Amino acid sequence: MLNKNYGFTFMWHNVIKDTDLKDGSIKGITIDGKPLLIIKKDNHVYALDLYCTHENTSLDEGFIENCSIVCPNHFASFDIKSGRVTAGPEGSDEKIKDLGFYQTKIEDGIIMVDF
Repeated sequence: MLNKNYGFTFMWHNVIKDTDLKDGSIKGITIDGKPLLIIKKDNHVYALDLYCTHENTSLDEGFIENCSIVCPNHFASFDIKSGRVTAGPEGSDEKIKDLGFYQTKIEDGIIMVDF
C-alpha cells in the first residue's frame, strides 16, 4: 500500500496481528526478504534491523533493558525508539553503527512496518 505523506512515499508491509505480540515481546521476522526485529514495549511497537551491527548476531535472542535492546553476544545495546547505539560491545572500544529504524503503525488490528 502506497501512502503519500509530507512529500515522502511510504510502503507499508503487514507484519503480524497486534494481539499475537504481547507487551514486552521481541520477535524476529523476515518480510519481503528484509530481516526485522519487532518489539512491543509499553504498548508501542518498534521495528529495527534484526542483526547487531557488531558481529551480525540476531537480536531476537537478546533482551530489553529500559528502552534498549541488548545483544546476547557481546552486550552492545541499541535504543528501541531510534536504533541508535547506547553502548558498544562489552570489553571493546570498537565503534559500531546504529541499527536501521522503521516506522510502524497498527491498522485494523495488524502491525505494519514501512521500509
